[in-house]
Amino acid sequence: MTYKEWAEEYYQSAEKLKERIEVLTEQMKTASADLLIEMSKRLELMRIMRYECMETARQLGRRKGEC
Repeated sequence: MTYKEWAEEYYQSAEKLKERIEVLTEQMKTASADLLIEMSKRLELMRIMRYECMETARQLGRRKGEC
């Protein structure tokens, strides 16, 4: 597997997280107050995970050669 392929996997993971973030954001619009707190925590965690995936993908994309 090349660094480019590995980076692409991280980009794909980030995209899946983005999709899930969008769904959760929509669900939060109609959530009860109790659920809203838990959903907000989950949303923040997913945003952090997506950021980490994107940053890892960028770093891998800058590398040359094979793994």
